[in-house]
Amino acid sequence: MRNRFPSLLLGAWLLLAACGAASGTSPSPTSLTHLQVGLVGSTSDAGFFIASDKGYFKDQGIEIEITRLDTAAKMVAPLGTGQLDVGGGAPSAGLLNAIARDVPLKIVADKGSMGPGHGYEAMMVRREQLDRFRTAADLKGKAVALTARDISPEVTLDTFLRTGGLTIKDVNVVTMPHADMGQALTNGSIDMGMPIEPFVTEFAQKGIAAIWHRDDEVFPRQQVAVVLYSPRFISDRPELARRFMLAYMKAVRFYNDAFEKKDAAKRKDVVQILIRNTPVKDAALYDKMVMPGLNSSGHVSLEALNFQQDWYLGKGTQKARVDLTKAIDHQYVDWAAKRLGSA
Repeated sequence: MRNRFPSLLLGAWLLLAACGAASGTSPSPTSLTHLQVGLVGSTSDAGFFIASDKGYFKDQGIEIEITRLDTAAKMVAPLGTGQLDVGGGAPSAGLLNAIARDVPLKIVADKGSMGPGHGYEAMMVRREQLDRFRTAADLKGKAVALTARDISPEVTLDTFLRTGGLTIKDVNVVTMPHADMGQALTNGSIDMGMPIEPFVTEFAQKGIAAIWHRDDEVFPRQQVAVVLYSPRFISDRPELARRFMLAYMKAVRFYNDAFEKKDAAKRKDVVQILIRNTPVKDAALYDKMVMPGLNSSGHVSLEALNFQQDWYLGKGTQKARVDLTKAIDHQYVDWAAKRLGSA
């Protein structure tokens, strides 16, 4: 796995060696094709990191080059132009607006959901001020940090605010990367941040901030993040798009074996992979961390995404309704499932 910012001109692509899709045979390792992948660098990116470190992408003739971006909202434009082949992060009004403008981006797989016990995003406040926050109403007029506007965490925040008779208009939303929220809480420039893991555990462990609520308490089964394919990747390299998903879903199953089925050896392996690829380097912290839910089927929640869409439309930041049954394309995860067998 390479990790660098891609140039505006991506250069010529290597062609995959001829192989039979039906047979599921792997291409020659000498025919690796480099794909540009946009990620935030969180624990919900575990499927990408595992597939790279365990050689699953290489088995499919793929090498990924990762571009780290603050938020998936910044991935929409480079995905639309083909500068990125694959992206992973929070759904957004920008994504749905692009699809509504006939930019044929596709939501192809789950990359993070908050089922019960998987609240890997949290509302954090300064430890010494935790007792000042009792209900959502206590956030009135406060500065709250998100990584971007009009993404799934903002929908979660507004859902929480309504329990206290407030809306998103009653707080001062500021935007910054997850990694910067700790310092902003320390210096008092924000009153609450909504980081994801591993930053939640890192801030708590360092005494920077305290967890007020995990977001699965607020919005159970929220579709926090998705995998996106660019139009060019889909149209120009459909076989490679399927093989990419085969490697990714194999990694998701490895992840679920580690954390859902409690396979100790696989858990140790995944923790080391996350240590190499995320900011949390202390293995002991993973015993305290809440891990993202990664759907073993790869399917995303249409219900949760429609809820988000209704919110964006109501706010006015999404201009036209999108038929999400057409924007979501599960053919790749279904293709992978047939080759991997039952989970």
